[in-house]
Amino acid sequence: MKTKIFRNIFQTLLVLVLLTFSVQRSFAQTNMTKIKDGTVSGTPNVPVLGAVLELESNNKGFLTPRLTASQRDAIIPANRVDGLLIYNTSTGCFNYWSSVQAVWLSLCGTPPPAVINISTVQCNEVVVNGIYKQGEFLNSNNTLNIPVSVTQAGTYEVSASTNNGYYFSTSGTFPTTGSYMLTLNGVGTPNRGYNTGESGDELTIVLNNRPANCKPFVFVEKASVDFVITCANIQSQGNYYIGMALNDTNKLQVAVNVTSTGFWSINTNVLNGYSFAGTGNFTTIGAHTIELTGTGMPLASGTNQFNLSSNAANASSCSNIPVIVAPVKYTVNCNDAVINGSYMQDVALNSSNTILLKVNVLATGKTTITTNTVSGITFTSGVVSLDNLGEQLITLTGTGTITGATDIILGITGTPGLEAPCNITIPIVAQPVNYAMSCSSITVNGNYAPETPMIATNTMTLNVTVTYPGAYSITTNTVNGISFTATGTFSTTGTQPVTLRASGIPLAGGTFNYVITSNSSSGGTSCTKSITFVYRTMNVLGVGQGLYSPGTASNSEAARAILQNKNSFGPSGKVQIQDMKIFNNGLSQGATLRNNINNNKIDIIVLSYNFLPNAASIEILNDFVKNKKGVLIHSQENSASSTQDLINKISGGSVAVSGTGTTYQNPILNVADPILQGPFEDVRGKAGGSDVNNSYYVSNFPSNLILLATQNGNASRAWMLRHNSLGYVYIGDSGWISGTPSNTSTTIWPAYVTSTGLPLSKSYSGGTVYNSFLYANTIAWAVKYVQENTIVDYTVQ
Repeated sequence: MKTKIFRNIFQTLLVLVLLTFSVQRSFAQTNMTKIKDGTVSGTPNVPVLGAVLELESNNKGFLTPRLTASQRDAIIPANRVDGLLIYNTSTGCFNYWSSVQAVWLSLCGTPPPAVINISTVQCNEVVVNGIYKQGEFLNSNNTLNIPVSVTQAGTYEVSASTNNGYYFSTSGTFPTTGSYMLTLNGVGTPNRGYNTGESGDELTIVLNNRPANCKPFVFVEKASVDFVITCANIQSQGNYYIGMALNDTNKLQVAVNVTSTGFWSINTNVLNGYSFAGTGNFTTIGAHTIELTGTGMPLASGTNQFNLSSNAANASSCSNIPVIVAPVKYTVNCNDAVINGSYMQDVALNSSNTILLKVNVLATGKTTITTNTVSGITFTSGVVSLDNLGEQLITLTGTGTITGATDIILGITGTPGLEAPCNITIPIVAQPVNYAMSCSSITVNGNYAPETPMIATNTMTLNVTVTYPGAYSITTNTVNGISFTATGTFSTTGTQPVTLRASGIPLAGGTFNYVITSNSSSGGTSCTKSITFVYRTMNVLGVGQGLYSPGTASNSEAARAILQNKNSFGPSGKVQIQDMKIFNNGLSQGATLRNNINNNKIDIIVLSYNFLPNAASIEILNDFVKNKKGVLIHSQENSASSTQDLINKISGGSVAVSGTGTTYQNPILNVADPILQGPFEDVRGKAGGSDVNNSYYVSNFPSNLILLATQNGNASRAWMLRHNSLGYVYIGDSGWISGTPSNTSTTIWPAYVTSTGLPLSKSYSGGTVYNSFLYANTIAWAVKYVQENTIVDYTVQ
């Protein structure tokens, strides 16, 4: 035996040498190679004669691939070349593949599996020893003799099995080739017996894991038992679920009446993946209740009608024994649902949009859990298997595109098996507000004048087309001291107007560009709108005559020329107004004066030389100042009584007017005042001139009249006064705005202008007077006062 084993080892070593030959091919096209200490060289380091490869070292070894047994077995069969060598780290042995035996062999001295065969002749010589009875455990006499032929010595494992509760087996080592008779010992208890004439149990013989073609039979005597099954009283026990293996609770309880004792065996057919069977011994006659144990796994729900057969002598049997496999059944608690992913209006769902449901499985099986479709989206699990009772997590995947902006309530349904539907709320994020501004639709409303605070009528209106509603903010930059803003919420889509309201105080006149931007999520859209800041057209009524009144003066005379110069009063002038229209009242009193004011919507009245207002005119002028909120520039010197009557009417005071002690120059106070510090010249501390030295002076004036110029610095005698809240100015010389570009007299016509009407100072009576500048400043103040206060459509009474 040892000789045979060593011979096998020697043969294996030869295989190793052959393997080294194959290594030669991995090197260059050298006929023979010798490797010494890892160096490949040619002559003179050549292998010994007869070798294609020689390994030489006194401190190194030859290392083969190292694999575990599992890794070795994982080598695919196509790559298991005859002689393939590895070192098995699981066993600590060299293994090589034998194509002849189709097995891995070891070089450690362990015999390989033997090569065994049973010929047809040998199959006929198989001997079954002992007596086999239904329900009786096999003993030492129950053996099986099998003759075999061994073509390669080695280890063996031989078995012969039945499907009737017993089998035979043996193992050992064949020391040499040849013929052997194996004795297999029987184990187990036959459950089924056969009638005389039947073949019995077919044996399946396996030789070293290879089935043999030989299939002998073992005859099992039937037990001498007899009983009658009470079919009507058969009851199924336990719960039956799809896909769940039966356990010891799954039984059929069977009532029988035993008439002859002995071993009994009752079984059912296999239906829907499961069956029932039972064996035992009746030791007494009479009524018995027995149990058949279920095995297998139900494949589908429904009622299965089993047939039951037995080994009773009378072949007692039953049919249509019902066993119910429960249909899938489960509950879902929507409150525990986990919603994954983000959900935004008009955004398509993707693989991250899922709902994780906790399902309580009451009966196993397959089902599909879905939601209804709301706002364009739905969720489904697809077909899922609920394989175990109790809690199970199921994932529903969403599809679709969200069409709404509000939270979605989805109904969970399951078909089949969900006991009660429930609802899940998906929070939806609305698209951020999105809209487009129509730049061509912008309109600017209201009047825009320098230094005039913005009011409710100062607006900018434009159309926007809303794609996604929401809170909006449309603003402009701040230019020239003002800006526009609109905020609110779009509740619907489509085109709709938006009104931006202005705030601030314009700093100057001119045309300025306003850039309109928005918080629309589309971004990048802006509009530009220009606004020109000018006072509206001023309607001026000249009351008086000659060159002293703007209504009767020529275009070159100061009273009119200063007002008509566009560089002074015009859209681009020093005082930005649309236009200055001049109307003439002459010396008309009463109703004519009132009609001229109302019909021409007069804003400013310049009352000058030779107009002596009567009582009716005084009432009209008082109404104009106090109720219409227009401006009266009152210069009068010809009648002290009518002068003081008009002043007192407007101021509510008891002034005294006198023409005594008049001078050509009247000192202007050095005080802060919008007229004295007007846009044309700062005239504080300078002087205003009297025409022909015949001015009036006001004394005992009330506190609501502000002193602007005096007689020779006498603060109790006023040459010029301004009401502190009404549009009223008094100058004590009715010729104070008379003058021409050519007149250089130092005693008359103190208002000096250029040929185009620009104001100039004038050398006058040994000094310099600034009447033209004072007049222009007074008109500028009047324009601003009118713009801010006048009730244009008021009808003077």
